[in-house]
Amino acid sequence: MDLREKLTKFGADVKDSAEKLTKGAVDGSKKMAEKAKLQNTIRRAESKMNEIYIAMGKKCEEIYGGKNMPEFSGYMAEIADAKAQIAAAKAELGSLDTASICPNCKKYVTENQKFCPYCGTKLIESVDAVVVDAESQE
Repeated sequence: MDLREKLTKFGADVKDSAEKLTKGAVDGSKKMAEKAKLQNTIRRAESKMNEIYIAMGKKCEEIYGGKNMPEFSGYMAEIADAKAQIAAAKAELGSLDTASICPNCKKYVTENQKFCPYCGTKLIESVDAVVVDAESQE
């Protein structure tokens, strides 16, 4: 076999190997895409199922409120605790609209407080009082 034939055979072997690698990569890529698609389908179905369970639980709580259902009493207690936390957080959120910040500890305090409930620092009573005091000293 002369050099030309050897190089031709070598080129053909390289081409075959490249084609096999490319085909393998394409097949692997298609498989990965199909797996991702199926996993996404599973996640969507599980999410939908969880939404349905949530809706069922809410309906059960509306209808029965945990009455005569001891197997749900723990869940009902947790729901009651969560509702209490939500109410407290909403109340605190509403009070922030009229809150100021303690100059010492930097925590929020309500406008009418004379002392910070967290660190005890005396708070300025109002901006108007400070302005009046400053004007009276002129």
